[in-house]
Amino acid sequence: MIIVFDLDDTIYDEIEYVKSAFKEISTYLNDDSYYNFMIDEFNKNGSGKVFNKLIDKFKLDIPLHKLIEIYRFHHPNIKLSNESLKLLEFSKNYKTALISDGYYLMQQNKFKSLELEQYIDYSVFTDFYHTKKPELKSFEMVMNYFNDEKDFIYISDNPKKDFIAPNKLGWKSIRYKNPVGIYREFKSDATYEVHNRLEIINILKEMN
Repeated sequence: MIIVFDLDDTIYDEIEYVKSAFKEISTYLNDDSYYNFMIDEFNKNGSGKVFNKLIDKFKLDIPLHKLIEIYRFHHPNIKLSNESLKLLEFSKNYKTALISDGYYLMQQNKFKSLELEQYIDYSVFTDFYHTKKPELKSFEMVMNYFNDEKDFIYISDNPKKDFIAPNKLGWKSIRYKNPVGIYREFKSDATYEVHNRLEIINILKEMN
């Protein structure tokens, strides 16, 4: 059995990356109050216009693309939760992979900061290969890499796109309904659904 992970809001909570980026930006702008403004705006309205509103509110003389650049390409101060560590330690009993959407360098920086190389045998950052979920390409890449295996399971949080390809390919899937994730209210067509990461271990044990 090959255990295949998503990254954001699955292995770790993406809000931690957001906080790290906002701190980096407020440090760059030399004003800690900007961090509180960005967090408040993010919590109220999501990420869409946070930087536009920051610039407008404080009359900042900085181009929007610079703030976006810092957000995407800073080296994040993020860590794995105890639940995630236990899940990943358990996964060492199997072969593992990761499929993640998002800007390539940004996702790589997250991967390195979380020190996931010690847990993941094969990684597919879809942006590097000019694909994205729900396209089949990244999932087929994992199947080709582990071409002597037949049983694959994908663990992810986003029911809008993450389970379409694995369902088509005959994989099993586990939806982690992340309580702080942005997709927590959406219904899922995954094989299983859990509300904490430790439940995933129990399912994997049963499947094996």
